[in-house]
Amino acid sequence: MKDDVSGSVPVPFWTDFPFTNIHDSLTPDVLHQLYQGVLDARICALPPAYGVCHFDNGFSVLSQISSPERKEMAKILLGCLVGVVPVLLNFIYLAQYKAHSDDTLDGMKTALNTFQQFKKHLIHLKLHDTLNIPKFHSLMHYIQAIKYFGTTDNYNTEAFERFHIDFAKEGYRASNKQDVFPQMVLWLSRREKISMFDNYLNQMDQPVAPADLPAN
Repeated sequence: MKDDVSGSVPVPFWTDFPFTNIHDSLTPDVLHQLYQGVLDARICALPPAYGVCHFDNGFSVLSQISSPERKEMAKILLGCLVGVVPVLLNFIYLAQYKAHSDDTLDGMKTALNTFQQFKKHLIHLKLHDTLNIPKFHSLMHYIQAIKYFGTTDNYNTEAFERFHIDFAKEGYRASNKQDVFPQMVLWLSRREKISMFDNYLNQMDQPVAPADLPAN
């Protein structure tokens, strides 16, 4: 409130709504919370393997990491950490199941409890001062969210990240790299108009059903 983050809205619209819990809108996000939130390591000594991305210089030298690259990292870590500290990876893969049962949810709970039990050793090794990190805390809400809203692919933002490529990166490439925002908006506007016109032409090409014909 001091920094006016809400944009001068001290009382939100949902304050007096009955049977409303605004916190339920904060659903899990596999892309940003799991892959881009809790995985990071430097593994450059692994031999190349078929079907697996090989990071010659490790992970830490990468300035920008995409979602597919995070998944390739997870594949490498899964093989390296099996039998050692696989609990977070178990949780991540279980969280992405397309269907769940009591057994899979119990597996997620067991993996998370094991991590909570042994995470103090990471602090003891001075890898981090404290693990009171929001993205770690978010893991505690995954099981409940799956019970309420279904599997995580129903509300994961990964699919919509594609729009960032279509609407931002391609628009930037189409500009002259100077004063880019007006050019990007104009480029997007023209793309939308072309798309709408294509839809119109497709509709005109559809055969007219007998019920749609005017009566004599």
